[in-house]
Amino acid sequence: MFVAVFTTRATDPAQRQAIRQLWQEVDGGSGQICARFVVCQNLDNFQQSLLAEQAAHGDMLFLSCVEGYAQGLLTMKVIAAMRAYRNAPAVNDVCLNRPLFMKVDDDTFVAGHRFRQGLSSAANMYGELMYAGVDLPAQPPQRNPASHWYEPYNTWPHQNYPPAMYGGPGYLLGRSMITRIIDEGIADSNVLWNEDRAVGVWVNSPQQRGVFVNWIRIPGSNGFSWDAPVKAGAWGQYPYVLHHHLSKTCIQCLTNVDKANNPGAVTDPCFLLDPLP
Repeated sequence: MFVAVFTTRATDPAQRQAIRQLWQEVDGGSGQICARFVVCQNLDNFQQSLLAEQAAHGDMLFLSCVEGYAQGLLTMKVIAAMRAYRNAPAVNDVCLNRPLFMKVDDDTFVAGHRFRQGLSSAANMYGELMYAGVDLPAQPPQRNPASHWYEPYNTWPHQNYPPAMYGGPGYLLGRSMITRIIDEGIADSNVLWNEDRAVGVWVNSPQQRGVFVNWIRIPGSNGFSWDAPVKAGAWGQYPYVLHHHLSKTCIQCLTNVDKANNPGAVTDPCFLLDPLP
């Protein structure tokens, strides 16, 4: 699987180092999971630091896009990442030439043991024909321009979005679906301002034409307070595989807990390190 870890040019390199260690643990030495940090190209004050990071680790993926979230910028960055994955041989990076694609944010913890087990089972059962992630049900778009999740009528005029998977915790798609989304112009024709909702539309489009996709719901949380995420208790009772919106220090702590894989270990100290609301 290729993992596109979405970060920004301005992100503290220490954040990426924590996530780098996380994904090494998630892979577990198998070599089956390969991650790249996706950033948009720009000649700015961060350029030399990013190039130095690439020289040290070789896991940066520089794409032609513009950093940002609003007005479809994040959606267009996802399209750029999918296009790079689609054109893996031309990119000359064997990491991208994998049967599965995952997009995930750089503030998401992944429970490695559970993730590997679930991924292996899903891949054996469904191969590439999957759309997996934390369930995001069909809902009306937010029409208030002041909202962080504003969706204008000109990008999505319909009463409801189709179901999707949350963007921050991460979602998985097979190569055949990515190929359709890119080659048939589905993504370019549906640049919604909400990235995860856009991907739901992209998956829904071929489904409406008879393409079968297995929807796999991964236990997880978007991490925001209104989702009431679990942030305490024993590791054996921790309910998530994907947990978004966590600090670097919390992720590092949880990575160590996952590595030990002791069901009785307490997670509370990790979440006490997390200043995020």
